[in-house]
Amino acid sequence: MEKWRLISDPPLPGEINMERDLQIMQEVSSGQAPPTLRFYRWSPPALSLGFSQNVEKVADPDACRRLNIDIVRRPTGGRAVLHHRELTYSITVPEDHRLIPRGIIASYKFLSQGLLSAFKLLNIEASLAHGSKRGRKPVPGACFDSSSAYEIQVKGKKVIGSAQLRRGGVLLQHGSILLELSADLYYQILKKPERKIKAAAYLRLLQRSAAGLLDLGYRLDERDLEKALVSGFSQLFGAELREKEFV
Repeated sequence: MEKWRLISDPPLPGEINMERDLQIMQEVSSGQAPPTLRFYRWSPPALSLGFSQNVEKVADPDACRRLNIDIVRRPTGGRAVLHHRELTYSITVPEDHRLIPRGIIASYKFLSQGLLSAFKLLNIEASLAHGSKRGRKPVPGACFDSSSAYEIQVKGKKVIGSAQLRRGGVLLQHGSILLELSADLYYQILKKPERKIKAAAYLRLLQRSAAGLLDLGYRLDERDLEKALVSGFSQLFGAELREKEFV
């Protein structure tokens, strides 16, 4: 049985969280560390932007400062994510691992099986999304306004937003598992288009697409979720995860 590293971090600032994910990538790439599953939180809350997003076009820095919300850039792509009431996971594994499919979408779908297995252990009925619906008006800038075909939905709502990076022969996938959707904060900290969307309409658009597990009526805490995810990914890879502190 493979031996993996398990890291469960306390709440940390956004820049440190992103630096740790990249450091783990380097450690796995150089052979200094085995494949790693990491869980983390954010303090203060943070708005993370995909590596190609323009801060000035996406975020309202003044509102973020006023609300004590950091703005950080992810090494992965995708759109803006507000890290507030959630548990974040990252999985770092060599690209040539015998179980990892070569294609990007195929690897997303494969790793989603670990997430689905975890939800099954928690008696949460979840499924893979079929992709964004055509013709639906998007919420500007927000990751959780639509689902890709490899992402997880519960009761038709997106509950996990994931993104991927491949570098140095290593695959990093990290994602936000929503406990509660902070739709009102999204409205306050993201830039609106020239023709401003009224708050009530904006919230309806976002809440139609996404929700947190607590919003959907599931009663669980972060530790329950962590334990289930450890089991889900252990089963997926046939691996034993040994908890260690980040050094």
